[in-house]
Amino acid sequence: MNRTVTWSEAALVAVACWAVSGLGYGVLAALDAPHVPVAPLIVTGLVQWFWARHRFWQAGVAAGLAGAVVLFALVDVLRPSLGRYVADALATGAAATVALAVFTLVGRGAGRHRDAAR
Repeated sequence: MNRTVTWSEAALVAVACWAVSGLGYGVLAALDAPHVPVAPLIVTGLVQWFWARHRFWQAGVAAGLAGAVVLFALVDVLRPSLGRYVADALATGAAATVALAVFTLVGRGAGRHRDAAR
C-alpha cells in the first residue's frame, strides 16, 4: 500500500488522465455541455489510485496544491485564445501531469528519508 511510485507508473497514470481529459471534453463539446467539467472525474481517479496504492500524505497534499494552481492558472491563460473545451482539456491534462510529477518526486524523497532512518 505505501510503495514508492515509479516513474513508469506515474507516466502510465498521466497518460490515462490525458485520455480521460481529451475524450471527456471531446464528448462534452459534441453534446455542447459547457457546464459539466471533467476534472472531478480525473481527481476522483487519482484519489482512488492514491488511496489504493500510495498513501504518502505529504506527497498527496503537495500534488493536490500544485495541480490546483496549474489548473486554474492555465484555464485563465488558455480560455481566451483556445475556447472553453480545448483550454479546459489542456489545462486539466497538464494539471494532472504536474500533480503526478510532484507526487512522485515528494514520495520518492520521503521514501529515501524513511529508508535512511531505519
